[in-house]
Amino acid sequence: MSKKVKIILPIFLVLAFFYVIIASRPLSPEIQFVPVWSIDLESFTKGEVAESTEEDFLNAVSFKMNQNLGYFTPEGKILNYITFPYKATISNDSYTLYGTASTEMQINSPSGKELGKISVTGFPYYTADRKFIFLPGGASFSKLNADGSVAWTYEGFSPITAFSSSSSGTVAGFANGKVIGFDNEGNITHNYEPGGSNYEVIFGAAISESSKYIATLSGQDGQRFVIAKKSGETYGGHTSIIFYKSMQQEINRQVLIKFSKDEKKVFYNNATGIGIVNCKNFKNTEIPIKGRILSILESESGKEIFVLSKEGSTYTVSTIESFDAFAGSFSFEAQTACIAVSGNSLFVGRDGKISRLDIVHR
Repeated sequence: MSKKVKIILPIFLVLAFFYVIIASRPLSPEIQFVPVWSIDLESFTKGEVAESTEEDFLNAVSFKMNQNLGYFTPEGKILNYITFPYKATISNDSYTLYGTASTEMQINSPSGKELGKISVTGFPYYTADRKFIFLPGGASFSKLNADGSVAWTYEGFSPITAFSSSSSGTVAGFANGKVIGFDNEGNITHNYEPGGSNYEVIFGAAISESSKYIATLSGQDGQRFVIAKKSGETYGGHTSIIFYKSMQQEINRQVLIKFSKDEKKVFYNNATGIGIVNCKNFKNTEIPIKGRILSILESESGKEIFVLSKEGSTYTVSTIESFDAFAGSFSFEAQTACIAVSGNSLFVGRDGKISRLDIVHR
């Protein structure tokens, strides 16, 4: 061995040793779903209310599949299971059954107790603890109080094509390309048009928890995804467009858009799957997902996003971690399906069954 090699080799080995020590990183834990239980809904008598405690109903999780709806506890107890003949809307704290021309609709608690009545003709919509009704003609809506009385009404002239609400506000998108945001008292906080398309129509809209941001997917022949920010308190809110992205492939139907609870990211359905925009640096990430996206849910920990999609008779649940990293998916065949989250659990409903999968990182 030459003298030069004798000198270089030990130096190289020392440098390699320190590189391995410095550069090595422990593998990040991977998400795993641990099956906990499955319920066969058909074994439960429809219309029956199980013997339950007040705490059971406080923690109730709602489901709606095909012409059936109901509530269950995270421990797997079915609290209520109902078949409805025509239409229904449900949230974790109430539900309503209605027909095409109902003039009076009853608001029910998860146990079936009457909480109030809606005496306005239209199509009710519940989300979280918020209640709305879309009025005949499709261009107007009302926000309802808990007992079904009307809190305030917006009367428009162009059909509503997108709608979303958060704890502090509501947004409606219209066929004429206009976007209007409201606070909880019905005052207009945003009023703008995303523009940029030859045929203006709002296909999807979402409002963030603080109502600071609104995101929309809009237009044909120049479709774009737009994030707008409220920068004032007067009429229209001096809404400014802070991000837009032109779509290479366009979509011609209503789509889902959802902000994360901390408002750091927004997720939107596009022609190839799901897009994700970081609201701080405006980095855009796109994750391919086959089929039509039916639900976008955030885990209570805020670490995962679950996406339910459908292609033909195949449903797929996809998991996104760190808000822009695809963590995996699983698929199943069903005629109807739904997903829900509570605590560290994901609940998957398919046809006549509901399963609980706990979320762990290992």
